[in-house]
Amino acid sequence: MKSKILFLLLVVALLTACGAPQPTATVQAQPTAAPAEPTAVPQPEFVEALRLPSGGDWGFPSPFGFNRGPGYTRASYLFDTLLWRDSSGTIPWLATEWSSSEDGKTWTFTLRENVQWHDGQPLTAADVVFSVQYYQKMGASWFLSPVGEIGSATAPAPNQVVLTLKRPFAPFIQTIAETMFILPKHIWEKVDDPKTYREKDATIGSGPYLLVEYNQAEGAYLFEANPDFFLGVPYVRRLEFVPTSDNLLALQNSEIDAFDKFGGVNAEMLKPFEQAPYQIKTAGGEWGTFLYFNLSFEGSPVQNVQVRQAIASSINRQEIVERILLGFGGAGSAGFLPPANPYFKSGLPEYALDAEKAQSLLAEAGYTGDAQTGWKDAQGSPLTLSVAYSTSTNPRLIEMLESSLKAVGIAVQLQGMDQATLDAAAQEGNYEVLLVGFGGLGGDPNLLSRNFASFSKMQGFSRARGYANPDFDALAKQEVGVLNPSAALNSSARCRNCSPPICPPWRCITPTAWWCSMPKSSTTGTSPLAAMAAASRSRITSTNT
Repeated sequence: MKSKILFLLLVVALLTACGAPQPTATVQAQPTAAPAEPTAVPQPEFVEALRLPSGGDWGFPSPFGFNRGPGYTRASYLFDTLLWRDSSGTIPWLATEWSSSEDGKTWTFTLRENVQWHDGQPLTAADVVFSVQYYQKMGASWFLSPVGEIGSATAPAPNQVVLTLKRPFAPFIQTIAETMFILPKHIWEKVDDPKTYREKDATIGSGPYLLVEYNQAEGAYLFEANPDFFLGVPYVRRLEFVPTSDNLLALQNSEIDAFDKFGGVNAEMLKPFEQAPYQIKTAGGEWGTFLYFNLSFEGSPVQNVQVRQAIASSINRQEIVERILLGFGGAGSAGFLPPANPYFKSGLPEYALDAEKAQSLLAEAGYTGDAQTGWKDAQGSPLTLSVAYSTSTNPRLIEMLESSLKAVGIAVQLQGMDQATLDAAAQEGNYEVLLVGFGGLGGDPNLLSRNFASFSKMQGFSRARGYANPDFDALAKQEVGVLNPSAALNSSARCRNCSPPICPPWRCITPTAWWCSMPKSSTTGTSPLAAMAAASRSRITSTNT
């Protein structure tokens, strides 16, 4: 997720007063020590406060209370992981050394010494073992579904942890070691319902920041630097996520220091930020807007692939790019991954706008009628689709989708929900057709398997419902154990070739990502982008996932 890493270096700013650590390669054969751990470097300059737009409420920032990628990022200011990832790759974090057995099933981690929880208690291997067992017992959030791949967790020494997997699991480092928040055992072992636990100690972690304030109604968050953080006092002393109605105007009025935007801007809007004192960065999109078809929705027309093809043929994706993204982005295809993903496969069906073809496909699917009178099935029931969407979605996009389907005779029942309700419905499979946007579509080679394999246990909102393809499943099972990166690329490519004409999700558009900032006062006059670039921490999950 290269552009995600850039994004968080420039915008999220988990900034610590230490030098950039050296990258380390994932070890999958003989146990080998990791490269030297990051060491604190004297750095007198600092940024007193960094104000960023909140983008709404992303949940309580505990390991069990957050929502989506932005919520995960906020929780990651408070809680640490065994390893971390910056622009160079995997780096030491709570663990300073790690190695794997030759078969890739046993992973040994040596923990950093003298790490403390925010309440002064020491962090030990027992906390790591407890974390694994607690997640497995209580049910991990969507982001940590791979924790089920761990067969056992032991602590042979106070600073050593051994995780034994049930099978070789290629994305172990990225999806578990770099992602799993380590919990303080002395707090969570007393909690029977972690999803609703919001006592003050629920946010005690070992991370670089302390939670000072969380306002659910406003979606506001205030974090202050942890003076006892194991890598030194964070470079940014205070992080403020504040509500805004117009990020462009808020930046011009110095109400915020930076913002990100995925599409929906044009040259005229960006013109004020093209010259000093402002800075602009762009990157290829790892975020997309999808139509999800629930193939397990009883009696739904979308169970018929020809109906799904007709829907795709009725929508003018390029017009959406021009009118909604204002030209900054690209039209989607039948594939799930965006072009910025290294595993992206070109040449998949594009399904250009073709109203006549859409109607022909509906007739082939057994429906009678036309674009003017609508379509009916063999029992005389009208062809009507229920489309769930977030009320925060651009209204013009909803209008365009509805009018496009009506133009070929498909009636639509719109179901608008707030984002949290929509995500819950998606996770439970309570929808027929779902319009949803999310990111985090970077370089994880196991992304396809987790979302589309029938045996996947992931319950996130991006999980395909009712999709079963024996050929894909066979390849997915093979892919998850491919430990060699180049071989994994080839295996993933085979998985992508094993897709039907229209998968359960259809990527409509992929916007270009924009980041804008303005210099602000600091002890050295450092601008937000320059300050953020000095960070030693970055996040592989977009704050707009």
